[in-house]
Amino acid sequence: MMQSGETNMPEIIEENKTEDSSIEQRLFEAQKEIDDLKSQIMWLERSYE
Repeated sequence: MMQSGETNMPEIIEENKTEDSSIEQRLFEAQKEIDDLKSQIMWLERSYE
């Protein structure tokens, strides 16, 4: 029984790494979108001055 738990561990660790990189990618894309929206807001504010 102990062996099956040990063989599953690398799979679980690999899943977590994949999930972490997916989350990091989504955060990176969200930050890019936030930066783009900030830039659009700044442009709109200038046009009202």
